[in-house]
Amino acid sequence: MELAKRYEEATATTAYTSISIISLVINRLYPIVHPKRVCTKYVPNVLLSLRDSDEKLLQIFLPKRYANIVSDEDMELINFRTVYLNLVLKGICELTRYYLLAIDS
Repeated sequence: MELAKRYEEATATTAYTSISIISLVINRLYPIVHPKRVCTKYVPNVLLSLRDSDEKLLQIFLPKRYANIVSDEDMELINFRTVYLNLVLKGICELTRYYLLAIDS
């Protein structure tokens, strides 16, 4: 049952590992499991839960320029499994040192 699996993932303390975007492998597809809007110390942001393997989930904060374009409707579609999307790190811009991210279906 899908709900039982999500409860199990949420309950397991070692299931989630918080990482920096730079820790992602370039051009690898990371399935987005659960996006949510959170208030951090400084600004509102989007926290993504990504699947790294069958047992391991990663959590990353999106850079502000990406977090600002994720709508509540987008998050609902992902959370209710209406769409399945992957996050891809494309690299780092040489001039600005910004992370270049993409969404792939």
